[in-house]
Amino acid sequence: MKVGFKSFKEVVEHVIAILSEEDVELFACTAYHVWRRRNAFLFEGKFENPSRIAQAALQSTKDFKEANDRVKVDLINERPTGLTTWRPPPLNVYKANWDASVDRVHSRMGVGVVIRNWEGRITATLRSSRCIFPDAKLAEAMAALRAILLCKQIDISRVLLEGDALNVIKDINSEAKDWSSVGLIIQDIKAELQNLEYGLVVYISRNSNCIVHCLAKDVLKLSQESITMEGIRPLCIQHMLN
Repeated sequence: MKVGFKSFKEVVEHVIAILSEEDVELFACTAYHVWRRRNAFLFEGKFENPSRIAQAALQSTKDFKEANDRVKVDLINERPTGLTTWRPPPLNVYKANWDASVDRVHSRMGVGVVIRNWEGRITATLRSSRCIFPDAKLAEAMAALRAILLCKQIDISRVLLEGDALNVIKDINSEAKDWSSVGLIIQDIKAELQNLEYGLVVYISRNSNCIVHCLAKDVLKLSQESITMEGIRPLCIQHMLN
């Protein structure tokens, strides 16, 4: 059967109508990487081997499914256990917890950050969102960078950063260089850490990080970035802190 399309929208509608959900996800990731390869060639003069598109699309699909499964688990396990497992940083060192959420439908990511002092008092919180391709690792890397920049913004130079994205944290603590979009953000994070008087990035479990995850999900409802300072707590996490 010969099929003719007048626009890419018609192609997408046809794909959604005839393919399974998994195949549609793979199609979306493949189309994204084709578009990205085309832009890199036109605007940066970079030629990427077409064979890498299929590999990148498969990896993006895998990351997408992991992010989606992670959200499903969070919806099932919604108990606020973060406060009981949070441990204070060393004396005169602040602790910044960060997390990211991904809205696959609207291609948006949310960032949640909570900064506490060594006594456990909340110094600042951040909720921020932006439009982005729904890549879980990219979102977590951008959230980690935003956490460091928030510390810098409020003149904190001694900070212990905690997150539950083990793959991102391993990359930050690795000496290897990666020139992918995520890798470039990782390099920015490393550069910012070097400018701190004290900067360390460590992994914690999701149960110990649920407060910032709540912030990261809540910001997807907002239209603007929200930063609160000491004494003010966002409504979405007040029940988890009392």
